[in-house]
Amino acid sequence: MNGVQWLDDYQDAVVARLLEIPWVVTAGLYPDIPAGFASPAVFFNVASWERAERELGGNVTLNLTCEIYILRSFMAGEINQEEGDPEVLVRNAALKMSDWIHGRQFGPCMAPAVMVSAEPVQWADNDKSTYASWAITFNQLLAVGTDPFEVAGNPTAKEFWFGIFPNIGPKHKDDYELVASAKEGD
Repeated sequence: MNGVQWLDDYQDAVVARLLEIPWVVTAGLYPDIPAGFASPAVFFNVASWERAERELGGNVTLNLTCEIYILRSFMAGEINQEEGDPEVLVRNAALKMSDWIHGRQFGPCMAPAVMVSAEPVQWADNDKSTYASWAITFNQLLAVGTDPFEVAGNPTAKEFWFGIFPNIGPKHKDDYELVASAKEGD
């Protein structure tokens, strides 16, 4: 299976799904945060990656470490006393997001997300904290690049033969065993 070609493809898919959450007012990529954004807000970040221990396809499979930041404003104009304390609201949202992200996939070339942790974070806005904020960390395996066996125009193998050294090569054609063969019409 071919993987994503660009990190933007993955990030855009995640942000699109975050925007489908009913309580999310603002969603985007960290650190590209718009000034004066409305809350509650969620921002997505791919913090790091390393080569995965198992392959999903593509040219390489990466194990991404990702973060979702949830923010709720402390600003008087944005606090609804009926909803409650922003700290409590963000903590509850972090719990729901932890459940929401675990097992989620954002396309065909990835494994289900694995929720790792959630914790409060200090969110600085002009050197003063005006947001209650939590970060949810998760890992996700992502196939990247073109699978060398799925390149358009490459011939498709119709048969698979097995030979045992030293009886291999053109002179030992009759020593090979047919292991698999494509069905008629494949």
